[in-house]
Parts: sequence; structure tokens; C-alpha cells
Amino acid sequence: MASLLPLRFRMLHFFSTVSEASANDLLEGLKSEYGSERQFSKKNFIEHLLTMKENGIIDETKVELDNSGDLCIYYAINDEGRSLLKKYLPKSWKA
Repeated sequence: MASLLPLRFRMLHFFSTVSEASANDLLEGLKSEYGSERQFSKKNFIEHLLTMKENGIIDETKVELDNSGDLCIYYAINDEGRSLLKKYLPKSWKA
């Protein structure tokens, strides 16, 4: 893969590789790429997820408590999100 994608778009790409994910899953999965960036925090990831949901590119799939007793919301990419990826994902990122 050539260069880093904008974080929110990379999060959407991550969703295309899994059946569902939470903010914790995204933090774990993207740590090696974005872990040193200032925006790499659970609070920012949750804000990105809420925006992505409001923009209709991911859907909420389930809600549960994590091991710490905190609310954990899972999301999955939907057809609109897949369409966005298909249209704008750089060729170097396509499988």
C-alpha cells in the first residue's frame, strides 16, 4: 500500500475487511499505521464513527458492555459505504 489514507476513509476501508467492528477494534487494527498521530484516540474514533453513521455509510449492528463495563457499539459497512470505497479508494489500496 502506497501512502496513508485520511483516517476516516481508512476506518471505512477497515470496515470493508471485517464483518463488524467497534472503536476498540479500530484502535487495535489501525495502531501500527496511525498510532503516532495526535488524532489517534478512542474519543476521536467514536466521533468519527458517529459521523460516519449519520452520513449513512456504516450501520450500528449491536451494543454491549466491554470487559471494563463501558458501552461498546459495533458497526458494519453498508452498501453506501461500499459504493464510496469503490468510487474513491486509490488503486494501490484495492485487493
